[in-house]
Amino acid sequence: MKQNDEQEEVRVTFSLSRAEYVRAVRYYLRKSHLVSWVQAVVLIVALAAAAVMGTLMERMSFLCTLLVVLSAMVALYGVWLYVIQPGRIYDKNPALGRQVSFLFNREDLSRQDEETAVLLDWDLKMLWRSKEFYYLFRGAEGYLLLPRSAFQSEEDRLRFEFLAQTACPEAKVKRFD
Repeated sequence: MKQNDEQEEVRVTFSLSRAEYVRAVRYYLRKSHLVSWVQAVVLIVALAAAAVMGTLMERMSFLCTLLVVLSAMVALYGVWLYVIQPGRIYDKNPALGRQVSFLFNREDLSRQDEETAVLLDWDLKMLWRSKEFYYLFRGAEGYLLLPRSAFQSEEDRLRFEFLAQTACPEAKVKRFD
């Protein structure tokens, strides 16, 4: 019986580097369409339209100026969201770089770091699998981030996915790799 229980558990221990965290957040922003290449194209078209309108009118009208200012604001917000903010979040929250352990089984999952230990219900709404990370979405709380490299073997990864899908059969699974 003890061996069967061990097969129904997966333990993962890892610590995220700043580069891994930034890469994971940027991947999430792209896949959730919060940041997209379409936004860059729209900004370029808007700036080109403002330049053409300014040239045709031989002066910058209020509409051209407004279009340029709004485009610049949107571009700066995109740069902030995608380039600057992920690193700042990591730098401001030292807990993101600490070693953490997760133990997954059929009933629940537990998270433990050097300061806290928490027992959580699975309660997954969505599970994303990318080439490098698992994203476990648990409602409005955001997501738990697990590097795939933290798993001991491919068998552990498959067992983890099986446990997640068994515990939350209604959860949507997206595979991006």
